[in-house]
Order: sequence, then C-alpha cells, then structure tokens
Amino acid sequence: MNHPDDSKQKEVSELLKELGFPRASGGFSDCRDAVVMALGREELYGSLTKVIFPQIAKKRGRSGSAVEKSVRDALSKGWEEGNRDKFRVVFGDSYRPRRGKPTVIEFITAAKDYLEEKAG
Repeated sequence: MNHPDDSKQKEVSELLKELGFPRASGGFSDCRDAVVMALGREELYGSLTKVIFPQIAKKRGRSGSAVEKSVRDALSKGWEEGNRDKFRVVFGDSYRPRRGKPTVIEFITAAKDYLEEKAG
C-alpha cells in the first residue's frame, strides 16, 4: 500500500532530477525530504532549522547541521552543473544567476511554491 507522501516524494524527486541535483548524494534525499515537509507550510524561516532539519536528522541518525550541510552541498552541485532553464522556471522573477546560487531557504521556498502552484 502506498503512503500518502509517496506521490509527493516522487514529484519532488522528479523536480530535483530536472534541476540537475546529483541523485547519488545523500543531499538529494535530504533536499527531497525538506521540500516535502515544507509543502503546505506558510512560514519556513524558523521551521527549517528548528523542525524540518532536526526531523530529517533524527530519521537518518545524524545532526541537523549535517542535514543542512548535505542540502547545501547538493544545491551547490545542482546550481553549478544543473539545468539553468529549469531553475529559471522554478524561481520565476526572482531568478538572478549573477547573484550566485540561492540560499537553502530560498531554494526550498521556491521549490515548495513552484510545486504548490503546479498542483493548483
């Protein structure tokens, strides 16, 4: 039997693959889980470091800071080697490649908003 989050995880995984995130890294699954957990949340700024990263860390037997670092590393790889056209679609008007890669909170917020808008 499928878990309700299975379809969300598949959808987020597809988005990360389209963006060019390396699937072999631990950061891929940490990013996926963070975006899935962010879906439906209004405010992410306090939630990421106080709720989302610690929950992912507990599930994987790591620290919250290790989860944050793996997400940051995966984001860096995706940004450097990934699909800039897809980043442009996800970030919309806030896409500014000259400014450099987005922060973790900017990325997770943009991915969450993109998926929520797509779902209608």
